[in-house]
Amino acid sequence: MMAGGSLMNVGLANWQLLALVAGVLLLFLVMWMAWARLAERRETERRIAAARVRSGHVPLEIPTVRGSLNQADDAAPDTLPEWFIQGKGEHSIVDEQPRIRVRYVDPNGRKAECTMQVQHLDIQKKVLTGHGEMPGDMYRIPLHAITGARIAESGQRFNIDTWVDAVRVARRRRGQV
Repeated sequence: MMAGGSLMNVGLANWQLLALVAGVLLLFLVMWMAWARLAERRETERRIAAARVRSGHVPLEIPTVRGSLNQADDAAPDTLPEWFIQGKGEHSIVDEQPRIRVRYVDPNGRKAECTMQVQHLDIQKKVLTGHGEMPGDMYRIPLHAITGARIAESGQRFNIDTWVDAVRVARRRRGQV
């Protein structure tokens, strides 16, 4: 009788272990599906935002300046609400020469940071050129080396890639491409 009782206990322990492993695998599968769905949703939101920028929308988080709605100037984006256009007769346009604080990886592979007044953004060569606060302090930073950017006055973060796309659209609308 003793042998039969211990055999039954071993079978129950195996079933409990099997149920535990199956539960962990099921939990892992549910978590993986939720993570994949969340990643897909984020990628979709990123693509929609990029498409809006390419169509002329100026996001609030990139450096902007105020511009008039005259046809001689850059045309107003189609995404502005009518009450805003009727208000002061101005709209936000992309600032192509903002004063920004940039974090980047220098050619030696070290992390560096600078505050610069952008002089030129070369879209074809993908290089940001500007001068610092000290005389003779010039920077020429490849866009791929930039790890973060902030507007110098407000400290607000912005995505450098979104800003580059917005500058590209603004130049295309002005016929400067």
